[in-house]
Amino acid sequence: MATAVAVLAIGAAGCGGSDESSSTAEATPASEWADGFCTSLTTWSEAIKGVPDQFTNLSSFSEEGFQTAADDISSATDTLVEDLKGLGTPDTDSGEEVKSSIDDLSSTLETELDSIQATVDDTSGITEFPGAAQDILGSLSTMSSAFASTLSTIEDADVQGELKDGLESSSACDEITS
Repeated sequence: MATAVAVLAIGAAGCGGSDESSSTAEATPASEWADGFCTSLTTWSEAIKGVPDQFTNLSSFSEEGFQTAADDISSATDTLVEDLKGLGTPDTDSGEEVKSSIDDLSSTLETELDSIQATVDDTSGITEFPGAAQDILGSLSTMSSAFASTLSTIEDADVQGELKDGLESSSACDEITS
């Protein structure tokens, strides 16, 4: 899971880093979309930050702990998927390709979330916890790969640099790289 958050942060590094204050820059459709995108990712990342400990600390393995972690992941991921779908198509030349990539990401997140919940539901007894934890961490790794792939697709599709400019000027994206 730490890997998932690290890849998200590294992959999103292209989202920030501008010295220009977003309050002095005029908001564009691309920057507004970028704000929503980065805010959604930041909120998700913050919500699941503590989850890895629940799957890697042998002394904390419990059925209740597993369910709590799965509930945390589920709630955060459901919100993220809803937020991403709510972003719509960015008003850029590459908007349709970006929207398609976001839809693919949402589908992957939902699939992996279902897998996590099934793993938790099917786990009973302390002897099954290590294997279940490994499965859950595998699903989180798949989510991380999907984030990286989506960010790469957005970058590749954005031949005009509209989203790049929006991501760089977004204060919400700065939070990801802080």
